[in-house]
Amino acid sequence: MCLIDVMNWCGRRKQFRLIGLLILSVARKLPFAILVKIAGRRIITASAGAPAILLTKSTITEAVKDPGLLYKAASFAVEKMGLDTLFLFVDMSLEAEACGCQVHYDDFHVPSVVTHPVKKIDDLTGLKVPDPYRDGRMPVFLEAMRMMKKNYTMLKIGTVCGPFTLAMSLAGTDILMDTIKNQQKVHVILEYCEKVIVRYAQALIKAGADMLLIAEPAGSQLSSSTYEGFSLPYTKKIINSLKRPCVLHICGKAGHLVPKMCLSGAASLSLDDVDMNQVIKNVPHNIVVTGNISPLKFSRSSPEVIKNQTINLLESTKTRKEFLAAPGCDLPPETPLENVTAFIEAAINFRHHCPH
Repeated sequence: MCLIDVMNWCGRRKQFRLIGLLILSVARKLPFAILVKIAGRRIITASAGAPAILLTKSTITEAVKDPGLLYKAASFAVEKMGLDTLFLFVDMSLEAEACGCQVHYDDFHVPSVVTHPVKKIDDLTGLKVPDPYRDGRMPVFLEAMRMMKKNYTMLKIGTVCGPFTLAMSLAGTDILMDTIKNQQKVHVILEYCEKVIVRYAQALIKAGADMLLIAEPAGSQLSSSTYEGFSLPYTKKIINSLKRPCVLHICGKAGHLVPKMCLSGAASLSLDDVDMNQVIKNVPHNIVVTGNISPLKFSRSSPEVIKNQTINLLESTKTRKEFLAAPGCDLPPETPLENVTAFIEAAINFRHHCPH
């Protein structure tokens, strides 16, 4: 067995916990790009929390309020789907709700923010930086991470909202125009968002997260210069304040942002609708590239299509050692299990082509 297989085999078995903890301790000391290079095959990861929740017969509304159900979904993703990483459910409304936004819950879709309380700078004076151990549903997610840490020594990934994405949840889409007309307002909101994100991220690390994914989907709506002026500086400060490798995720059409994303300090860039052949040529080799099979294909295509998509992606990226096979974004809730397993099996069976 190669390194990642040994790590996962021990990581799933309580009787080998001490060995698993030793391997995990060594893995965490390595730069993430080095770990990926020596893994022995492509590491396979996915944010599969939504389909995992539904496949474990819970509703999303129930699960995002119950740490046991969140843990059950994360466990399902590694035990039944076969993923190489434990991924805490990605809930982009979590921090916003703790800050005072109202959220709409749906049994079969991820929660969404429906109110935006910050219309002007003065509105921030009424908002405190949430306490991750007390406010909103943050304590639920922290407890789920603790359960993951207690039961697995595999790589565990927690997610935080990106600074501009959280700012847009607080202020609405008006913030896009404010990057031109009211830049002071945007920076004040982003400074607040940075504090919120860092505090929650540090709590996730304390609870057991080995890595953090910073999800900044709103970034794809920004030009390269606007991203550099607003999102990037705060993303860099967030990453610099944490003692864990960070994955910076921007879904959608973000190819124009990749050169700036490389300056963030992120150990990995998670990308969606980009020319991956171009990306792997231009991203420095100390940064792992992650992606980028279409999430919509996962939910709407057959296992055979997913298998072929995976093989094509791995074939086109086989010269890039610092690469993770993954969907371009969160898997939709309706994603069939057989499509996820087709992706994983195709990636594992491709190992003999891997440049390790």
